Amino acid sequence: MIALLKDVLQTAFRMAPWPTEPGLRTIGNPGRKSPVLLTANYDLTVRRLERALRGLDAWLLVAPAGGINVWCAAAGGHLTTHQVVTVLKTSGIDQLVDHRNLVVPQLAATGVEDLAVFRRARWRVRFGPARAEDIPDYLAAGGKKSDAMRRVTFPLRDRLEVAAAWATPIGILVTVAALLLQPAWTLPLLALSTGLAVTVFTALDRLPGGGRWWIAAAGVLVSLLCVTLSGGGTAAMVACIGAPIGFTALLTFDYAGSTPLEGSGGFDGQDWQITLDAERCIGLYRCWEVCPQACYEKIEGEARVDLAHDERCVRCGACIVQCPRDALYFEDGEGQRIEPETIRRFKLNLLGRRSIQVGDEPEA
Repeated sequence: MIALLKDVLQTAFRMAPWPTEPGLRTIGNPGRKSPVLLTANYDLTVRRLERALRGLDAWLLVAPAGGINVWCAAAGGHLTTHQVVTVLKTSGIDQLVDHRNLVVPQLAATGVEDLAVFRRARWRVRFGPARAEDIPDYLAAGGKKSDAMRRVTFPLRDRLEVAAAWATPIGILVTVAALLLQPAWTLPLLALSTGLAVTVFTALDRLPGGGRWWIAAAGVLVSLLCVTLSGGGTAAMVACIGAPIGFTALLTFDYAGSTPLEGSGGFDGQDWQITLDAERCIGLYRCWEVCPQACYEKIEGEARVDLAHDERCVRCGACIVQCPRDALYFEDGEGQRIEPETIRRFKLNLLGRRSIQVGDEPEA
């Protein structure tokens, strides 16, 4: 029951940090040959990962990442090479296993540099599947990922969880404001904000261009209909127009950062696109392995990749960070580049801007 309550609470307020104790944990009865996995110290993720690994024998390293989920922590500079090396060197795991292979979440590839981890700790990093539920199959397959394991999707459960994460704090603010100013509007405004949250995160990407306006307009029409039928006055009519527009604007303000559907990663306000220098590619396939949108395809008979689906790119930068040949970079329409070293050094702030500098951490 406690676990269920924590799931509900942490889902409703998932945008807040929920740290858990970092360090080494055991799954089942691990031995010296058991796999070693790593995740961030976001409590909801750790508990879900432990549930996904039931029935296996494994070591689990929980890295200090500010209590933030893996993808956000890695993208924001909270889960980097430094945190991975720190937990490797302080947990004592090297005394418990005979190998030096570490399975790191694929979505940590924006922040964790596998070659740097090996250079500093002598552990080999393998980026596992995007979702914890696929780890048992990934381990059973000897560390090989299927196409489905690599690609991040946005199923209905995730959409509803994100909707709840936005609807809850908005609902609290709406309730407090309405109780202070117009108590009779509390329940209608709660219903409106919740309904719009569910609509935005389940339907926005499926609507034609200008979907935000379609959703806001639908909210206005439904609100006006309800108020008209209930005999509301002029003030209620005005609220019926302003509230849906305001709620929709708020819910879509950080849509790119809340879903895996839209690109973020802005830098200096320009529209950067992923670019492949085919001459530098020698087919190491690191980009293919870590891209959460499966933008790359292996070219049959040749040791190189093709950037076959660049329209899917969400500009997370994982491929750029991991390419040891520096064959990938961001480029704008005027030919200006962001070089790989800049992507490795600057991570995203809360507004999706690359302004957080990392990379000068002291040796652990």
